[in-house]
Amino acid sequence: MSIFAEGLFAPGEEGSAERRLFLAATAALSLVLMAGTEMNSHVFPLFDPIFTFARDISVTAHAVSLLVLGVVAYAYAKVLTPRSFAGLSFAFLIAGAVGLSASLVAASPLLLTLSASVCAIGRAGASLLVCLALVLLPFRAQVLAICAAYLLQSAGQLITPFIPSLVSLGFFQLFPLFALLLVVRPGAEVMGRACAHEAPRDLSVVRPASFVAPFSTLFVCLFLFQAAFGFALRFGEVDGASPFMNLNWLFVIALSTLALKGGKWFSMDGAVSFAALAVVGGFLLVLSGNPFYDSGAVVLLNGGNSLFSMVSRMVLVAIAARNVAGSVTVLAWGLGVTSLGSLVGAAAAMLCNHSAQANYQLHFVLPALFLIVFVAYMFFVMRNFSFSGAVAEVEPLTLAPSAAAQQESFQEKCLSIGQRFGLSPREQEVFAMLARGRDRAYIEADLVVSKNTAKAHVKHVYAKLGIHSHQELLDLVEKG
Repeated sequence: MSIFAEGLFAPGEEGSAERRLFLAATAALSLVLMAGTEMNSHVFPLFDPIFTFARDISVTAHAVSLLVLGVVAYAYAKVLTPRSFAGLSFAFLIAGAVGLSASLVAASPLLLTLSASVCAIGRAGASLLVCLALVLLPFRAQVLAICAAYLLQSAGQLITPFIPSLVSLGFFQLFPLFALLLVVRPGAEVMGRACAHEAPRDLSVVRPASFVAPFSTLFVCLFLFQAAFGFALRFGEVDGASPFMNLNWLFVIALSTLALKGGKWFSMDGAVSFAALAVVGGFLLVLSGNPFYDSGAVVLLNGGNSLFSMVSRMVLVAIAARNVAGSVTVLAWGLGVTSLGSLVGAAAAMLCNHSAQANYQLHFVLPALFLIVFVAYMFFVMRNFSFSGAVAEVEPLTLAPSAAAQQESFQEKCLSIGQRFGLSPREQEVFAMLARGRDRAYIEADLVVSKNTAKAHVKHVYAKLGIHSHQELLDLVEKG
């Protein structure tokens, strides 16, 4: 049976929690994506009069931080602690926002570069936590959340040109912060479950089928497609202004419609093939030599990238869900590779722009070389590769909740039982100790009360719960 024929959420209370997570993760992902839109449309052009290379340095910081995080999570998972990671991400976003505003006012190249890089590292942390939160959803809910987020981003792109630059700067600074707040708890929970166990490097020796190699076809493909996007973003720039025509929302709507239909209508591999066709068509328009087609080339390149970006997130999140132990590694590495690809593509586009001024023929050489590499890779390597198959081939490796999560769940269960039976705050404390197997002597010492007082508290707890032995109390806690 197709996974799209199954219910979207589990029944009962678990389903309600999944619905809340679905809404929070969708909103958070859309905010992260819209921050990227504001960055490319309004924020980066503000850098150019001060220090144009600040944008490229910040993108490099974004990519490197994710790649380093992926390596650390792979080899030294226990070094990462969810609370510290979330706190540092929040701190980097705040510090970056303050520094960025100050640097634009002071027109300081050094402060601009540093603050933009700090902000980029904070965005990287927010993006990772959003994807980790999506891991907790069923597969179909993951797909629909990603589609909905890209649709919201596309709607935002339609009004972005009419937003003042300073307002866009505020959105760029605030959106990742709001996204982080929306998903910090579920994202940190998945990170905690992943990092509390053996490092993926060790587990991959025992369960190699559960992991995707860092230089596998999947990640190389991520790099090439994102390089095409980076090329489209900077190709044909004149004084920092790109002849950008945003029609990629048509591509997003098409894929989202197919995803909603589900079943045979939705195909990850079909979407990737169409994205590759759009990328090839975009580069062919570049090579035509007619400036009239440059805008059309950018539309196709960006549309193809949007399709592939949606599918790549679906694949990365699905793989992470099948192997929670490697979730931080695969997501951080995948996001880092795409960011690096964007940087390389942008550099290639800038070379094209500058080479056209010295030698017009060179204007076509780099696009032609990129197209040859892209087509060769798709024809010789990708023809035997399936994105759906890449997910299915990952051997599921689920992990138990972390000790902190188990402790929190146990406390919530005890509190719920205590409230149900009308225990007083002091009786609630005694009940929680008894549920953990503590005896009266322990309770007496911990609460600093007399032996008779401790005995009276235990007696009242038993009476209110309607039980007569410690075993009955443990049975009650186990049943919830």
